[in-house]
Amino acid sequence: MKINAEGLSVYLKATSENIDDHFKHPPNLMHLVNEMDEIFQNEIFAHEYDVSVIAGFLAMNSYTLLLSAVRQALSGHIVTIFPLARTALESACYAYLIAQDEEVGRIWLNRNKSKSALEKCRKNLTVQKAKTQLMSLSPDMANFTKQLYDESIDHGAHPNRKAVFKHLSNMDEEDEKSHSFVLTGVYGQNTWQVNYALLACIEYGQAIAFILAACAKEHPLIYERREVFQNWIDKKNQIAEELNGGEIDYGDLTPPA
Repeated sequence: MKINAEGLSVYLKATSENIDDHFKHPPNLMHLVNEMDEIFQNEIFAHEYDVSVIAGFLAMNSYTLLLSAVRQALSGHIVTIFPLARTALESACYAYLIAQDEEVGRIWLNRNKSKSALEKCRKNLTVQKAKTQLMSLSPDMANFTKQLYDESIDHGAHPNRKAVFKHLSNMDEEDEKSHSFVLTGVYGQNTWQVNYALLACIEYGQAIAFILAACAKEHPLIYERREVFQNWIDKKNQIAEELNGGEIDYGDLTPPA
């Protein structure tokens, strides 16, 4: 097997050019990303956020990681959004679990003090536990959170088959002894794949926004302004239908015919 990789300088140039171009000429779905950020700024951060200090810090960590995932989508290196989105979602789930029980916050703080403390943290802070507790508030969002977490692992957060093979292109035989493939690392400016990645970021953002709101007692986004959140979900679903012909299928990066 012979590998031809163009190297760091080419990678940095390609991703930087994509980001610069997307800043000057936003991709088609960037308006939805900006609307997502307005939800965080206007519905969550513009008001008093009644949570513990630890939960608040984890909430901010979740948000900044989500922004990093958007930046990676704009760079064209779209597979990298999934490790970031997964950690952002986990951070939001941890914030939620700690908001429900201060003892869980102490378990999180003591994570590295001993082997038993580490195991206790791993046992008490999981996305599955967050899903279970979210079920009484919204079964749909609880299941959506776990679905996104599982999909992130399959499609880039772990180096699984789907995370690699869906970016392969078959270039056919070069000669009777050789067959050529291309593994795409960076997609071009405003491509279908870039917009697809931005839509994925929005889905993770919706789960994270709901969870961060759920951290606070009777947060307006859930109890008084639920229609704002539902309208956001409905609009995203409509765009997903137009872009993908249905719900986002993270297993296929081929534009629909």
